[in-house]
Amino acid sequence: MDFEYKINQRQPRYQQIFDEIKKVLIANRPLDGTVVSVKVLASIFKTSRTPVYQAMKMLEANQLAIRVDKRAEFILKRPNTSFTSLVKPNHLSENNLKVFFHNTLDLEKQRSDDLYLDMEYHIANILPFGEFWINEQRAADHYKVSRTIIRQFLSKFAERGLIGKGYRSHWTVGPLTSKMLNDLFIIRSKMEPLALIDSVARLENKQITLWLERCYQARETAHILDQEMIKTIETDLHVELLSTSQNIALKRLIDQTQLALVVNDIFAKPMNSRPFTAALSEHIMIYEYLIRDAVDAAAMALENHILLSAKRTTQRLKALSVFPMPDIPSWLMRQPS
Repeated sequence: MDFEYKINQRQPRYQQIFDEIKKVLIANRPLDGTVVSVKVLASIFKTSRTPVYQAMKMLEANQLAIRVDKRAEFILKRPNTSFTSLVKPNHLSENNLKVFFHNTLDLEKQRSDDLYLDMEYHIANILPFGEFWINEQRAADHYKVSRTIIRQFLSKFAERGLIGKGYRSHWTVGPLTSKMLNDLFIIRSKMEPLALIDSVARLENKQITLWLERCYQARETAHILDQEMIKTIETDLHVELLSTSQNIALKRLIDQTQLALVVNDIFAKPMNSRPFTAALSEHIMIYEYLIRDAVDAAAMALENHILLSAKRTTQRLKALSVFPMPDIPSWLMRQPS
């Protein structure tokens, strides 16, 4: 299920579900006579019941399903099979039914991941340009999903500190200010070294070496370093390395300041590229200390790296003011003054 295709074609969700159930039904003879419920299918497709029910009614109209009494259940029927020839209806558990939709589920997960990243991209790009509201219904209509899915994504963004709630309980984006950004970096400069010290005992040298080798390679190709590689290197240090900490409260606080991590992506597009040499050298120094088991020195180097990153990012934020505002999706609305 290709995300770009779905967005561009504006195909209704019920039509997508109809097409996928029909395809799976035709390809799998054992589904003949299987009883499926709208509730179970909604769970499998990670959506609300309404588009599933509409899809099942379409299958019924195409003689590929028949409704069971007045319940939200249907018996599936393959083409060229009469309902009277079906044996006793077969009831499958949700887990057993998922087996037939494993390809669909993989594609659904990819679609969900792509949708999440697309929303994150638009939110990150609009941060420096004022305060905006997120309209849940418009977002659901834009991405052709239920508002439940949108709310789940928005809650994740809020947990990471990317968005907030206004005084009228509106989801709000921005404004991103130099002071706000600097405050977040200062918080991370104190918390990340603590998480690093707690994580080291559970880190293998071969993993640290892998991250270090990636930095060495990036340094050799710094002139052609792309945004994705920079993001990977940042994630290695600020997410993956710290993830083995067993201090749950500390990790939760760090997660809530992730705005400091995603903000640099804002600069990649208008500036085409960004100097990363200084930050790369700082990453290398931290890993080399860890390889030598100099944990306290690594923690101090990490704190210094974050504070230097704060200065660099603040300078970039000021420079961004000369660039035009990016295109704003329909679900992001300028807050009235």
